[in-house]
Amino acid sequence: MKEWSDPFNSFNSMKGLLYRKWMEAIVEGRFLPPVEASIDPVFNCNLDCVWCNSHGILKTNQYETRKISGEHLFNLCRFLIEWGVKGICFAGGGEPFLHPDLAEATEMIGKMGADTAFLTNGTLITDKDVEAIVKYGRWIGISIDSSTRENYADLKKVDPELFDAAVENLRKLVKRRNETGSHLEISYKYLIHPDNADHIYEATRLAKDIGVDYIHIRPAAAENVLGDEHCHFDFPVDVVNDQIRKAFDLEDDNFKVFGIRHKFSPSMNLKRNFTRCFAPPLLINCGPDGKVYLCVDHRGKESYAIGSHYPNPAEILNFWGSEKHIEMMKCVNLDRCPRCTFGIYNEIIEKVIIEDKMCKNFP
Repeated sequence: MKEWSDPFNSFNSMKGLLYRKWMEAIVEGRFLPPVEASIDPVFNCNLDCVWCNSHGILKTNQYETRKISGEHLFNLCRFLIEWGVKGICFAGGGEPFLHPDLAEATEMIGKMGADTAFLTNGTLITDKDVEAIVKYGRWIGISIDSSTRENYADLKKVDPELFDAAVENLRKLVKRRNETGSHLEISYKYLIHPDNADHIYEATRLAKDIGVDYIHIRPAAAENVLGDEHCHFDFPVDVVNDQIRKAFDLEDDNFKVFGIRHKFSPSMNLKRNFTRCFAPPLLINCGPDGKVYLCVDHRGKESYAIGSHYPNPAEILNFWGSEKHIEMMKCVNLDRCPRCTFGIYNEIIEKVIIEDKMCKNFP
C-alpha cells in the first residue's frame, strides 16, 4: 500500500542521499557542521500524552534548568548558523512555545538566512508567534493526533478545550499564510495509537477543512514510552490501513496525505535494518539544560551527553567530532535504542556509502 502519491516530499527518507558529503565524512571519522540543529527550548509541557517520548525528562526533578534563557537562545542560534547549520527546529523534550522568546529567535534566524521549523502541540501559539512563523518559518507540524475533543482529551490527559485551541491556531496559521503568500508548509500531525486508530479518516477530513498542506500519519513508538526495546503496541493494523486508504481519497492538488510506515515493522512497531549507528552527526541536539546530546532520540539522558553549549556555544567546536564523540558513536548499543529517527539514514550509510550498492559514482 502506498505511503504517498508523490515521492518528492520531505518524509521520503531517500532524501538522505542529499547528504552524501556529510555521510562520507562520518564514515571517515570527520564530523562536519550538522545539517540541522534540534533545539529544545524547555524541558516542560502542558500536555501529558500517553505515548510521550519525553516522560523521563518531564517527570523527573533532576533538571534544575528547564528553560534556555532568552539571551543564550539567541547566542546559540547565532553560533549554529555561523558554524554552518542549515536549519533549526524548535521541538523536543517538552512544548517549545512555553518559551517566551521563540518569535524573536525565529525572526533572527530568518534574517541570518537559515530555515526554521517547529514541532509543537499548537495550544500555546500566540498571534505574535503566528506572524513570525508565517514570515520566517519553513514548516510547522502541529500534533493533534485525533479528530474529536473527547478522544484528544483522553489521549493527552487534558481539558478538551485544548483541542479547540490547537485547531484554532492551525486555522490562524493557514489564514495568515494564505494572506501573505508565505512559503510556510503547515501540517496536521497524527501519531497512531491503539486508542485513536479509528479516528484517522475523520482527522484527515478535519485537516483538509482547516486548509493545511498535508496530514502526517505515523505509528507512536511503544519503546519510547515503556523504555524496553522489546515492548510494542498492539495496533489494529487492518483498521489503520483501511483508514489511511480512505484518507488518500481526500487528496487533491492542495492537500496531501503522508502515511509513514516504511520506518516500521508490518505490525507498525520497531524495525532496525542496520548494524551500527552512524547518522546522528547529521543533527545536533541542544537541550535547555545546556547540554548537547549524542542523539535526538536520547535527549535528556546523561550518559548520552557529549558536551555543553552553555555558557559559550563555541565550546561545541571543542567536542564535535572529537575522539570522545567518535568513540561514543562506536559504542552505541542498538539494543538500548528506541525507534530510530534516522534509521533509514543509517541504512543508506551502510548500503550506499560503505557497500556502494547503488554505484554512487555513476549517475
